[in-house]
Amino acid sequence: MTSDVLIGLGLAFLVIGTIGILRFRDVYSRLQASGVSDNAGLGLILIGLIARNGFSSDDLKLGLLLFLLLLTNPIITHSIAKSAFVRRHGAGDDAR
Repeated sequence: MTSDVLIGLGLAFLVIGTIGILRFRDVYSRLQASGVSDNAGLGLILIGLIARNGFSSDDLKLGLLLFLLLLTNPIITHSIAKSAFVRRHGAGDDAR
């Protein structure tokens, strides 16, 4: 039951983040929507999967995946934002 709630919340975060990516116009707002929703959504889904399975060797793999997600997602978001800044994408520019 708890795992289903966590997975559902994770999916809700991902759907809201996807809507934000499609709705926002500039690259920085899109990065904010994608970065927050990816970390929260995928993190909740992975925690829900760990809670659903109980403790096994697969949970160690899911925990490692969660750790790598939390480690690499901010780095990737920062590098995309820096690239947009260097290429002078303004806050009002259309990134499409």
